Amino acid sequence: MARKSRRRKAQKTVYLSCEGIREHNFFSYLKAVFAYELSENNVRLEIDDKRKSANFGGTPEVRIQKAIQKTYHEVSIAWLDNDVEIVDYEVLKTLEKCWCVCNIPKEISLVDLKAINVKNRNPIIILAEPLTVENVIIQLLGKSSPQYDPNKTVRENVKILKNSLDGIFGFKDEKREIDYYYQNLLKSDILKRVPRILPLRKLFEILQLDKYFIEVER
Repeated sequence: MARKSRRRKAQKTVYLSCEGIREHNFFSYLKAVFAYELSENNVRLEIDDKRKSANFGGTPEVRIQKAIQKTYHEVSIAWLDNDVEIVDYEVLKTLEKCWCVCNIPKEISLVDLKAINVKNRNPIIILAEPLTVENVIIQLLGKSSPQYDPNKTVRENVKILKNSLDGIFGFKDEKREIDYYYQNLLKSDILKRVPRILPLRKLFEILQLDKYFIEVER
């Protein structure tokens, strides 16, 4: 008797709304590196693409609105830097409907806004903490991030982070960064470091990649 083939589970689509070219290249690299694992888990990662979106980049409101438009997917994520605040309060009203919550305060930090979505309803907000995606990338590359200086403004601290990452790359060209990842960031290193980087850990859990994590003895 012929052996029955195993039925493949339904595909899960995860949509990721991100801010700019740096983020897009970074997530595109991770998607390429883990293409086999994503396929095995039947997970499709769709990354917001400047070539296909007139609203690529921009403010957190734009990123959230883009993720809201994709809530028909199984998971819709707005990846945000944590160096700005929401100023368009209509976005908060829309999130109330999406998350089935009431009375989100107008003056609310992104950290507190993210925490309101306790049931992980779409869109899910992931914050690049602390401050920006540059900090996340620096950590994933196995380097030490500059310490936050409370005597400086947020913008000044962000500039220090960006300069630090540019120094690691050895150039200032976001389009070339994906080539740097291919040459310097191994899959094994990613799986060792991601568990200690909370925003990426959250993303990997959603993508069902956390089961591949490599434990590191301390």
